[in-house]
Amino acid sequence: MDHKPIVRLTAPRNVDQLGLPAELAQFYSENEGAGLEIDADRVVRLCRLNEVKRFGWRDVNISDDYPGWEQFAAYRIGVSPFLDYIVYVLSAPVCPTGSILTIGVDIAGPGGSGSATLENSLVLASSFAEWLKRLEACGWTDYGLGPGDLAKLPPAEQREHRRYYQALNPKIDWGPGSSWDSSTRPKE
Repeated sequence: MDHKPIVRLTAPRNVDQLGLPAELAQFYSENEGAGLEIDADRVVRLCRLNEVKRFGWRDVNISDDYPGWEQFAAYRIGVSPFLDYIVYVLSAPVCPTGSILTIGVDIAGPGGSGSATLENSLVLASSFAEWLKRLEACGWTDYGLGPGDLAKLPPAEQREHRRYYQALNPKIDWGPGSSWDSSTRPKE
């Protein structure tokens, strides 16, 4: 099965009228997401252009209010297999504009840094371009969406991925050397 969540367009299209951030506009002028309705076995379901949606705190399916998140603004650009949102950040208290963040009930956070970190979030990348590059390098999977799958990788790869996510999300407890890190557990 092809897990690539992107389809290259045969000809560029004009997306200027949509007011997307430059990085997203450039991407969607040349590509299409595979869509939210594709096979749920995919780790990343990237939105088709018509599915990209402006997103705020009221759209997040977390029942509690969290100080600092009232001004949260983003574009939903995809979902995980567990239907957690993948967003392009416009404003968030835990990461800079342009970051890729996932937020939802099945996320092993807390994501980002600062005093307003949210357990149900995780920063996946500092930019859209970085995220796409990592996705492709990882066979179109994102281990931040399912960190338990890291245990299936060789120890050196586990450590590299854990360091990457720990740098973006300093408060997570599944970074290098954690109890989730099978590369540091003694063999039985």
